[in-house]
This record gives sequence, C-alpha cells and structure tokens, in this order.
Amino acid sequence: GFREPNSLRFSAGESFLILERSNQHWWLGSRCCSGETGYIPASYIEKIQAPEQDEVLQSIDRAIEGIHNMAMKNGGKYNLEQREVLQKLIHHRKETLSRRSPTPSNHKQGIPSSSSELSLSHTPQPPNGLSRAFSCQGGEPIADSTENVPGLYQVPPQPRRAAPITPPPPEKRRETRHPVSPSGSAHSPDPPAAVGPSPSLSSASSHSGSTHSVISSDVSLPSAGSTPPPVPSRAKAPPPPLPDPSPSLPAQLAPSKKGPAPQPHPTDSPTHSSASVSMTTGAELIELVRKNTGLSYEMSRIAVGVVVGHLQTTIPNAAAELEQVLLSLVESKDLSVALPRGQVCHDEQRLEVIFGDLARHRDDAQQRSWALYEDHALISCYLEELLQILTDADPEVCKRMCRANHSEAVLSLVSYYQMEHRVSLRLLLLKVFGAMCGLDASLISTLLNSILPMELARDLQTDTQEHQKMCYTALVLAMIFCMGEQVPYRHYDHLNSSFVQFLLDVIEDGLPSDPTEQLPDLFINLLLAFNLHLTVPDSNTVMQTLIKRHNVKTLTEKILLLLNRGEDPVCVFKHAPPAPHSILKFLQDVFSSRDSADIFYHTDMMVMIDIAVRQISDLSPGDKLRMEYLSLMHAIMRSTDYMQHQHRLPDLQAALERILGEEDDPGEDESSATARQMDKLIVQQIYKEFPQISRN
Repeated sequence: GFREPNSLRFSAGESFLILERSNQHWWLGSRCCSGETGYIPASYIEKIQAPEQDEVLQSIDRAIEGIHNMAMKNGGKYNLEQREVLQKLIHHRKETLSRRSPTPSNHKQGIPSSSSELSLSHTPQPPNGLSRAFSCQGGEPIADSTENVPGLYQVPPQPRRAAPITPPPPEKRRETRHPVSPSGSAHSPDPPAAVGPSPSLSSASSHSGSTHSVISSDVSLPSAGSTPPPVPSRAKAPPPPLPDPSPSLPAQLAPSKKGPAPQPHPTDSPTHSSASVSMTTGAELIELVRKNTGLSYEMSRIAVGVVVGHLQTTIPNAAAELEQVLLSLVESKDLSVALPRGQVCHDEQRLEVIFGDLARHRDDAQQRSWALYEDHALISCYLEELLQILTDADPEVCKRMCRANHSEAVLSLVSYYQMEHRVSLRLLLLKVFGAMCGLDASLISTLLNSILPMELARDLQTDTQEHQKMCYTALVLAMIFCMGEQVPYRHYDHLNSSFVQFLLDVIEDGLPSDPTEQLPDLFINLLLAFNLHLTVPDSNTVMQTLIKRHNVKTLTEKILLLLNRGEDPVCVFKHAPPAPHSILKFLQDVFSSRDSADIFYHTDMMVMIDIAVRQISDLSPGDKLRMEYLSLMHAIMRSTDYMQHQHRLPDLQAALERILGEEDDPGEDESSATARQMDKLIVQQIYKEFPQISRN
C-alpha cells in the first residue's frame, strides 16, 4: 500500500530494467513487461541473473515505445521528464548493442556487469549518492564502480525492509552539510554533490540528459534523500519560437577550465568580517538560483540582487558582508574568476555535452540507421535544450562556447543542417542559428561565411510548401545579412538575380502556401538586409532586378509605410559596428539612377518627399540620420523631376539654410561634429548642382 510521488507500483516477482541509481534509496527503472518508467525503492529489489541481450533490448524498446505513446497523447510533445528518461533509454540501448558478442556462447560470461540483470539484494549499496553513471550520450562512465551501471532487478517474494522515510523539504535539507542516512548507517561518506556552498554536482551534472531534469535531481537531494527524485514538473515556459533579439548584459559565470567542486568553507568560522566574503559569492548565488529555478541568467541576477539587498536592510549586523556580495554582482567581469577556481557553471557543462554529442551523432552512420523515431526524439531533446540555454543563459558563456576552436560547434551544426532533411529538426536548427545571431556579431560573420546562406537560399526557392520553415528561413537569412558584411564571392551562385526575382515575385504575388500573408513582409526584410552589402549601385543585383521587373507596387507601398514609421526592420541587434539604416540605404540606391527611380508612382514620391523634408527639419544637429535623409533628398532631386513640381520647396529651403547657419558646439562628441560637417557639405553640394534652390 506504500506510494510515493513519481514511484511505480509493483508486486513480488516483477522485473525492472534499472536505468539510473538516482540516490542510494531510489532508483530509476523501467518495468520489463510494459515499459512503464518510474522510481523504485532500492531496498525492495534484488539483482538477478543476466538475461540474453535480446531480452534487454526488448525491455528498452518497450519502455521507449511507452514514452512515445504517452507523448502522442499530448500532441506529440515530450515533457521534461520524458526527455530525460528517453535519453537514458536510448543511451542504454546503444551501450547494449555495442556489447553484443559475436557468438551466443559468449553472452553469459563475456557481458560486463553493466548489462547484467540486477535485482534488489540485502547487501548495502555503495555510497554512490547522487553521482551519475553516464552522460546521456557520451557513453563514458563517470565513476569506476560497476554498481552505477544500469541493469535488471527483480522484486523478491518477501521484502522485509520498511519503505524509506520521506526527508524534509529540499529547502531545509540544503542547510545540512553532513546529513545522516535515514537507515542510520554512518559509514557512507557524503557524495560530491553535497560539497561546497552549492549542493550541485559540478562534474557529474554535465552528463545528464536534460538541464531541467538535472536541476531537480541533483539539487533537491543533497542528503541522498530517501524519497524519489522529483520529476521535473516545474512550470517552465517552452522554448520561444524566436530568440529575444535584445542582448543581455554581459556577465560572468564560468571559469576557463573544468575541475572538481571546491572544498566547503567551515560553517563554524569565527570570523564575520567583510574580508571573508569571497568576490565569487555573487556568481555562485546566480548559478544556484538559475540551476534550481530555471530562471534566465538575467532574472537570476536580479533575484539575487533583490534578496541580498533586502537582507542587508533587515540584518544590520551582516550589512558589510552583504554589501560585498552586491558589489560582486557588478564588479566581477572576468569570467575566469566569476566562480570559485575549478567550478564550472552548469550551462557551460551542458553546452559542452550537447555540442559534443550532436557532433558525434552527425558522424555516427550506425546511429542514423536506427529507428527514425528514436533518432528524432533524441536530437529534438538536444536542440530544444540548446535553444533554451542560448536564450536564457549568461550570454558571455554562450559566446565563449560557440566561438571555441574557431567556432567548431557552430560549423558542425551548419553541416548537420545541410544533411538533415526532416522539417521539424530543420526548424529547431533555424531557431538555434537565430539565437546564435543574437549573441555576437562574430557568430553572424561565421554563419555568413559558411555554406548556410547558400543552403538557405536554395531551400527557400525549392521547398515552398513548408510555410513555417520558409518563414524561419527568411528570418534567419535576414539576420545573417543584417550587419552589411561582404558576402563571399562563391555565394553568388545562389544569391543571384534569380534569388532576388523569387523574393520580388513572392512579395508582389504571394504564395498559395501563405494564406496569412506573412512571407511578403519577411521577404522585404530579407531583401533590405541583402541589399546592405551591395555598395556599388551600378552593379547592385537588387537594383538591376527591380529595373527589369519594374512593377513592384506592393514593395514600394510597404517601403513607404516603414519609412513613415521611422523603423529599420533589419536592425534587430545592437552589435557593433552598426550597419547603415536599411530603408534609407535601399532608397538611396533606388534613386541613384532614373531607371530604378521610376518604380515609385508620383503620389508615392510626394509622400516620400513630405517625410524626408519633415525629418531634415526635425532631427537634431549631429544626428547621423539627418545626414541620411539629406543624402536621400539630394538623390531624389538628381534622378526625378523634382525641380519641375518643387513639392515642399519652401520648407526644404528653410531647413537647408538653418543647417548652413548652425554653429559648432564645443561640447559635442567627435562623431556628432563630423555628422554636422557632413550635413553642411551635402547642402553646399545641393546648392552647387541646383543653384535655383538657394534663396541668396
């Protein structure tokens, strides 16, 4: 009649495949007959004779199928618990397959204990505590003890042990540095998980299948507690469809190299001076909050600041020490010293595991021959977790991991995108690339110079039925072009006039697969971004294609709308150096010749002149945008019949005269002073070419 949360009901004689010894009291197992997965009290089961490999595989396959069936009932979506268990099952399946003996006679004696069927005996378990046996895909044991290895167990006919006692809530257990085992056996040392100011595992947590699952099982059981590790049931927002383009504040979490967890400071230290407060305390608190709650790095930093600030006011005796903690939140900029020496932040560990396993997966032909659903679920888990980390973690950690080894991990994902044709996985990869673009301009440059732009351009034109994938493809391509960096020459095999013509056709005529008409706006943004790097109007592919097509009414109307709003839809990041304003750059290119200037109707031209004159009059001296609008107005006067209709000429004349009469401001910065001088030069050039405009 005993029943704990997350545990399996069972009766005597049932067999289980043990996937993980989560702690010394509760083990994660899969029921052999049905594949149902959950936690089992270790004291109720005993090790049994090793079965044939095929029986183990059948048990694993039943468990995998059971998880897929549960996910299908939920619309095909896997929750965090299912993702972690699925990764463990697939890893165990791969390990079992790799140990298959060439002859049946070798099955019994040649199989290492890792594939044996284990049942619950009366012998005390080794003090492995929370240590993880395997990474979810790496296949390398963390500990030498074979007792950590998954295997088969059976419930004996007459279990005599009492069910483990439920420990106190996690928040109280965290206060105990050296908990006593509920069974009273004091000979077992605490596992590494309980060492240091953080009860988390610094070396083993990188080997879990899911960062969210690790948070639950690693941190909530510092005392090797006697209740099943909680299923990751925290309310957690799903990965956003697109990364937040606004970059987070740079901060610090990880040192430059891995190592063991730090030794704990004595809890009964007699000194309480502020000098004893380590400057790593703030980073440690941020790490603990992020790992335990799933909050983003920025929200974790805010939470730590609010709590420490409140404690400072409510505990005056500790005000000086807490002030040091607050200072450490803002002063410690060097990632290598943000955490104590040897401690690696959890996000960095997970990125290392995910990048490594995805690279191995790409190169593993055998794994790609597995059943498709296994392959798909595992990669989805990794990509979703990767997207979550890139979106929520400390951006400095993400940038460093992505740029490591000449951006090897990024380029590996690019080559995987090229070989992966399943739409759902390509969508996840596109979201990951978008998140990387939001991190750093150098990562955008890496993607631009890879094969990805060519692959995306080809994919956009050939697979027009997958509406969602087309939207994300256009968005990521626009991000890749948004800095205006020169495109490698080889890319023009795909980024040619046919590509621009395709974009214009969809903008003007739409696609049957796009009933909501999202693609025209996305394609306009892509066209504007692509045009940024084309600096010579005479050889500009976009302008040449516009001249040939000529009728681009939808494009011109939407460009005018964007111009009136003063928006630059391409400028979604704050990377340096900033690219030119894409709308103004496009219009300046259009009005660089009479042939391309003809794409605008007369009434549209009047509206554009209204906007340009208003901005020239309203923008402040030294504002670089004013210089861009002056250049646009100058181009309009050159390539159209402006001098015949002279629309808004008095207002324009007044603005030009005021600009020429502006005095230098000794207090302004150098860039503003330069922009002001450029404005005067443009006005003088206008007067030189069109002397009739000058009132003098």
